[in-house]
Amino acid sequence: MSHKMIAPMLLLAALGLASATAAHSQSVSDANNTMLAMDMRMRAINAARKNLQQRYPHQTDRETDAVRDVTDAGTDVVTAAVKVFTVAFMLTGVKCPEDLRFTQKQFRSVVGLFVTTADTELSRVNENLHNVTTSATLAEAVKIRDAMVELRDFLKPFAAEA
Repeated sequence: MSHKMIAPMLLLAALGLASATAAHSQSVSDANNTMLAMDMRMRAINAARKNLQQRYPHQTDRETDAVRDVTDAGTDVVTAAVKVFTVAFMLTGVKCPEDLRFTQKQFRSVVGLFVTTADTELSRVNENLHNVTTSATLAEAVKIRDAMVELRDFLKPFAAEA
């Protein structure tokens, strides 16, 4: 089995483990699994964004504007995800029970803000998909949208109050 297939399978397994755990109790293991799953999706969004940006010269003005909005939405979601990633990373190093509870609360809060941002940006992407006419460009824009949906749906349970 090639190395390109092993890494996604391991990340998918990590995602399964993270999804199976209780959303309310973000343990160090949950935080590690969350970071792995987030990294995979953030990389997918960034790769599709770069591919779209390379296609600018091959588009109409209307399509260029739509693609710019899609890539900007991807950037906004990745920026919000980095905040979640940062708090998850902090959670992995916390030893004191009081600090752990505080960091878990902050994690829920940051995830809640991320979900709000993702919902807003997904609406923006969905509106702009109608103006993308080139099939290769549309495929990359859909990759961004799908990765954003996966990331939002994966993180959403962690925003729930304990």
